[in-house]
Amino acid sequence: MPVERSVYQTALDLLSRRDHFRRELEDKLRRRGLPDDEIEAAIERCGELGLIDDERVGLRFVEVRAASRGWGPRRLAGELQQRGMSYRDAERLASLPPGLAEEALRTALRKLEIRAPAGWWRDGQRRARMVSSLITRGFEAEVAIAAVDALAASRENQNDALDDQ
Repeated sequence: MPVERSVYQTALDLLSRRDHFRRELEDKLRRRGLPDDEIEAAIERCGELGLIDDERVGLRFVEVRAASRGWGPRRLAGELQQRGMSYRDAERLASLPPGLAEEALRTALRKLEIRAPAGWWRDGQRRARMVSSLITRGFEAEVAIAAVDALAASRENQNDALDDQ
């Protein structure tokens, strides 16, 4: 006969696999049909023990998504809010420090350029799509335009140098 696990044990099991935001953990426990009062007690206990820390999880989330996926501040803030952070906290965590913001933009541009056709920088429509893609990734329009223009200029200069040889 299987032994019933407590809600707290189920929460610990989920947290042993990866960090969760508070609301994310609550949602997972609710989807399992567990009693709300026991979920709340388990969440409180995990919080008291420092096993749930939205600030810590949010910072790590921002670092990873910015560096590896090329997400900008607006997208990061929106994703944090979907995971249960307040607007103010999400905006604060998503305001990337300069080094990470530059890395996120470089990553995003690299991912976009991989899929772009050769000579994309000479096609105004293609450049506009790249700007649009950066905006979708959460970068401000001015930042996206400047980044695509700078990359296009560097590609044009590289191409001109090859033509001169």
